[in-house]
Amino acid sequence: MRISSSIKALVAGTSGTALQWYDFAIFGYFASVIAATYFPSGDQFSALLSAFSVFAVGYILSPLGAVFFGYIADRYGRKHALTLSILAMAIPTAMIGLVPSYQAIGVFAPLAITFLRILQGFVASAEFTGSAVFLVEHAPSGKKALYGCLTSSAYSTGLILAGLVASFLSASFMPVWGWRLGFVLALIAGVLIFWLRTHVAETPEYQKISPVEKPRLPFLTAIKESPLSMLGVAGISWLVSIITFGTYVFAATYLHMYFKIPMSQATLIITVSLTVDAILEPFVAMLADRVGHKKIIQFGMVLILMLSMPVFLLLSTGNLLLIVAGMIMMSILIAITYAPLNAYMVAVFPHQYRYSGFGVAFNTGISIFGGTTPLVMMWLVNKSGSFVAPAWYYMFGAMVGLMSLVICEYARNKFVFTNEALIAS
Repeated sequence: MRISSSIKALVAGTSGTALQWYDFAIFGYFASVIAATYFPSGDQFSALLSAFSVFAVGYILSPLGAVFFGYIADRYGRKHALTLSILAMAIPTAMIGLVPSYQAIGVFAPLAITFLRILQGFVASAEFTGSAVFLVEHAPSGKKALYGCLTSSAYSTGLILAGLVASFLSASFMPVWGWRLGFVLALIAGVLIFWLRTHVAETPEYQKISPVEKPRLPFLTAIKESPLSMLGVAGISWLVSIITFGTYVFAATYLHMYFKIPMSQATLIITVSLTVDAILEPFVAMLADRVGHKKIIQFGMVLILMLSMPVFLLLSTGNLLLIVAGMIMMSILIAITYAPLNAYMVAVFPHQYRYSGFGVAFNTGISIFGGTTPLVMMWLVNKSGSFVAPAWYYMFGAMVGLMSLVICEYARNKFVFTNEALIAS
């Protein structure tokens, strides 16, 4: 039996996103090992800070990557950009697992890791936003949030896989170099996804507008015609950075470093939380498709503002059951907020420069605030001496998100898109 084009599109769109977040999360899970291997120091905090700094550096070129792949996608098709990006993302990830230690090659080791993270960030910038555009444009009317949230579920899946792999590779029976396998596995997955994407159809919406004159430089057109949309999406991505990187990347180190919870156990807790997120998001998305995307997003942001402090009070107890309860609670808040968010953000840009506008705006926010989130949270804890200090950053992010939502709504009301006319022509 032949697989339908819709199923192919869903798998092609989500699998690359899962790999992208697997790639980034596996670095976060093994941050303490990477710190000891490539940034040896007598001070654990300083070594860990160096590792998370390299994690942050990987996002520096994300906006440039979004410009590059956005140009390809808006000029030549979504499929071409996503097919090109997947192998180019998997290769540097696998190479991270092959870099010799500081003891073996000295200063070239941290330099190589930093270079590979920068390359990884440049390419991966096309993946999350690109697959969101790809899925939403493949979605039938009335199911935009559902299809769009599958990208979010894919990042949960990628993080779950990273958590399971990290938990297994950090077990006592594994060799000390076992963590490297977690990075090398990315290449195998990348080859399979590349093959799949070469056999999937272009989005129906892009096919309909392809005869229309496209902007020569889509990114510049987006800045000129939709500056408020780009500002609003960048602000929303600040909140996304905090709640995802804080909860699913930094939390493993937070629990291990401050509460002495074994890394394998910490990653398992995060995996359970991610599973809750991945399962809940499609149901929230279906509700959002019925009652409105903005209403659900606003509700989720308000809940994050109100409940972040109680969540971190649970985490700061050091009690395993209360930690699990706190992590699951935050995952529920993330699911409510994020389930309709991709469809909402994609819709604030017209088709002819959608990939570029959305990609650059979102990745600019991620590049500035995503990679730095673990650094900020470590700084807050160490500066204040309080284990609940990261909650203030969550609350600040929720306020930024709510203000950014207002900006996006203003932009949508002010700017009359020509999408329907383009598609009908």
